[in-house]
Amino acid sequence: MKTQFFITVVLFLFIVSGLTSAVANDQILLEQIKRMQMNIDPQNGLPWGTHGVAKGYHSNFEKGTRVHPTRSVMDYAAYFLASPLKEHQDQGNTLLEKVLTLQDQNPESKTFGVWSWYAEEPLTQMAYVDYNWADFQGAVLAVILHDFSNRLSDDIREKAKKSLEYCCGAIIKRNVGPGYTNIAIMGAVVTAAAGEILETPEFLDYGRKRIQRNLDYYKEAGGFNEYNSPTYTMVVIHELERMLYLVSDLECRTVATELLGEAWKIVAEHYHVPTGEWAGPHARSYSDRLSRQTRNGILSRAGLLPKNTVTDSIQLVPMVSVPNLLQHFFKEIPQNPVERCYVFAKGRPAFEVSGTTWMDSTATLGTATYHTFWEQNRGLIGYWTNSGLLTPVLRLRFLHNGSDFSSAWGRHWQSETKTVSAIGLLKDQGSMHPSFDRPWKTGTFNATSFRIVYQLETPNATVKTLGSNRFELTAGQIRAVVHVADNCSFNGATITWKTEQKDHIASVVGVCYEGEEKAFPFREMRETRIGTALELLYPDDKPSESPVKFVESDFETKEDGKFYGVLWSGVNDAKPLLAPLKPTNH
Repeated sequence: MKTQFFITVVLFLFIVSGLTSAVANDQILLEQIKRMQMNIDPQNGLPWGTHGVAKGYHSNFEKGTRVHPTRSVMDYAAYFLASPLKEHQDQGNTLLEKVLTLQDQNPESKTFGVWSWYAEEPLTQMAYVDYNWADFQGAVLAVILHDFSNRLSDDIREKAKKSLEYCCGAIIKRNVGPGYTNIAIMGAVVTAAAGEILETPEFLDYGRKRIQRNLDYYKEAGGFNEYNSPTYTMVVIHELERMLYLVSDLECRTVATELLGEAWKIVAEHYHVPTGEWAGPHARSYSDRLSRQTRNGILSRAGLLPKNTVTDSIQLVPMVSVPNLLQHFFKEIPQNPVERCYVFAKGRPAFEVSGTTWMDSTATLGTATYHTFWEQNRGLIGYWTNSGLLTPVLRLRFLHNGSDFSSAWGRHWQSETKTVSAIGLLKDQGSMHPSFDRPWKTGTFNATSFRIVYQLETPNATVKTLGSNRFELTAGQIRAVVHVADNCSFNGATITWKTEQKDHIASVVGVCYEGEEKAFPFREMRETRIGTALELLYPDDKPSESPVKFVESDFETKEDGKFYGVLWSGVNDAKPLLAPLKPTNH
């Protein structure tokens, strides 16, 4: 009798707990919808947004232009449909119907199944169509049909199913390979989910094979091609969670579970507890520091935050907890320095991509053996604690007319807190973006400035010159000392080094060119030799007095031409870091 009573009490408490959780979730969702409603344009019923990147990056709108993003319309539809209130569900139907009409549904069209970024800029008017929109929109559409199909009108439900079918057609036709990490996995999730939702075996079969290809590629390469990306590793995690939520196929679920564990291993080994930052190097990132949303998303999955208060919003796809064996990475401060090395991608001689990540109880420094200076790449980046002030961010950048330059590359060899670097140029790449703004015909960039910048950003950042060819960037207890080789040159001309301080940014700047606008034909450039080094120092540490040296090299390839070498004692005393003298192919 007592046992039966105990079971009854436990069941009662479980039910009450579930009801309390559901009520709390509904309250958060209703607050979220209230905020969304305030952002809807009364003229057309679509949510507002802002074009956040430079003109020419897919869209022809100027950065900062107010627009109606089609992805937001789909997201809003999902959240409104998730509401327990009928009036919100009706609004969700309306939003969904609107966004479905914005999809290219012409089977004869090249962009069949795709959406434009913005309602006011059709696909035919975009600078470059973003075919990923079939994947992004299809992922949310699959959740809508899986969870809220009974809340859709019959007509809209059938339209939504057709739209998801068109998304799958676009995804399969494009057939992105596993090198495009986040889209390769997302497309597998969308097609597999659609295969079950639409009862279309060929979609499920395609999704099953594609997710397996991703795992095979990961094992062969040793990691994701979009390596250690704070943005896209989290996209991968979210999409694998989506597959585990939507797809019942055992093969898909088995592969997704294994890939999810590998993705979390990447995050765990790079999460720096003292700063709360994601240690570098980063293949693709949209900001120097982790956003609150990303950090909370990580910590909630690690069991360190309530899952329903990640961003004061509801996650429509349930989170999957970090594997137990990895959870300690997110709460333990490294007691001893840790250095990890990774292979990211194979390549031709001198251009294979691997990375080094060093961290201790105060700081972290990460570098890649090869990367471009595209604004999303962070091939050399460091963080450290700062006595309660904003975490300092240390970066190496190459700027063209003040903006990150995709047609420059960096090479780094790192040993603990020290790294030696070489910088060079690429031909037939773009400036703002690797491909969107390539000077195809001439291979020429017009410039008023080309600059190398070691940048430290935080309120108490300072910079000073230590003497010939040495500079010191400081914030709190940590100093970053920059060393430069004698006679660094850009296009045959000597580079001038100086310090700059503006607002919260302290910089060591190598001026490659500054003056009147001038044409630089990269296919005909003269030699460039840029050798630098960097070391992180604690209060009692003394800067190295060893110079960075250029050495001649006999190494040469048909594709890249002659190479030069860079040496710096403490990192590579005998084996030089090699770099091409002239612009090369990516």
